[in-house]
Amino acid sequence: MRRSARALVWLLVPVAALAATPDLAQSLIVGMGQTPPAETPFIQVSYRAVLDRPLIASGTLRWLGGERLERDTTEPFQETARLGDGELTVQRGPGRVHRIALARAPQAAALLTGFSALLSGDAAGLERDFTLSATGDAAHWVITLAPRTRELQQRIASIVVDGRGHAPDCLVLHDANGDATFTLMGTLAKAGLKDAAPAQAALAARCQAGP
Repeated sequence: MRRSARALVWLLVPVAALAATPDLAQSLIVGMGQTPPAETPFIQVSYRAVLDRPLIASGTLRWLGGERLERDTTEPFQETARLGDGELTVQRGPGRVHRIALARAPQAAALLTGFSALLSGDAAGLERDFTLSATGDAAHWVITLAPRTRELQQRIASIVVDGRGHAPDCLVLHDANGDATFTLMGTLAKAGLKDAAPAQAALAARCQAGP
């Protein structure tokens, strides 16, 4: 997915106009733009139908500018994933580096590129692959990304981002097969999980409630 970093000014949207519109989504995403390097802590909780318990990982996300993003996982293992130059590289601890073309990993590409676009405020980059809509106001907003291409639609149902002000709190990737991955960011991630194996409904409610 192609991206171009933009530095634009936050647009104040009247509460009366806050319907589910692309313009609101664009304004919200642009308002999140930061100057690289930028980083945020994360907790990722993945729900899979074939598993009895969710998979949980935590660490730090770093946007280095342009199309470069790093995800350093520190728990429950050490792993570094780097996005850039059209490929995803993954290294577990001191092990070998695995290189994957983004064309072969659309779900990983969508998730990591979504983080990168949010940190850079790149609404235009997201719109090349997703239809954007949003509801809410500065106190609490929700942005929904629906994949445009059939290839993405076969793998991803939607990406939903909850946030407040200029900061995203929670990003949820809904797979086409019904699985879901929740990623808590910023203040919400710093607060940690309240349960060692949170129920999906409880985590969704926390994303809506915020920090």
